Amino acid sequence: METSPQGPDDSSCCSTSIPWIFPLLLLLVLAGVVLSNRFGLTASNGDAGSMAVAWTPSVQPTGETVRLEIDFGNGSKRRFEALPWQAEMTVADVMREASNYRPGIHFSQIGTGESGLLTEIDGLKNEGVNARNWLYEVAGVPATASFCVQKVAQGELVRWRFTDAAEEK
Repeated sequence: METSPQGPDDSSCCSTSIPWIFPLLLLLVLAGVVLSNRFGLTASNGDAGSMAVAWTPSVQPTGETVRLEIDFGNGSKRRFEALPWQAEMTVADVMREASNYRPGIHFSQIGTGESGLLTEIDGLKNEGVNARNWLYEVAGVPATASFCVQKVAQGELVRWRFTDAAEEK
């Protein structure tokens, strides 16, 4: 009978492995993930839309107000019936008031003053030439200036529509 010496590289030396240890560890990891999700133990990713951030609805403004309507072009609309108004307020100021309101909106722009252009509202971005873009009107009158300089009077309605300019005519 021939015997071979067992060395550290010999795989037959460790036949006492426990086959149930890996499934047990996997089960413990999965249980930890489920419990952390259930009890909110996961870290927030810092996203502005994250539901983990607690907020309180804004108080109804007193005094003079303006209204804002956002038409997403698919039958969905957002309305702000009473945003605080102040003298010399522009459409951009109305948008900032709506973004500070709770629940608010998110919008992006490029440029300022007469060259300011709104590029997105709540994640819906302008599509470019011969496509759908954000267009606005104040008191039923289509825009002729940048939203950064267009004045809004007390009580007026600012309406944004995500639409093709050809559809507006």
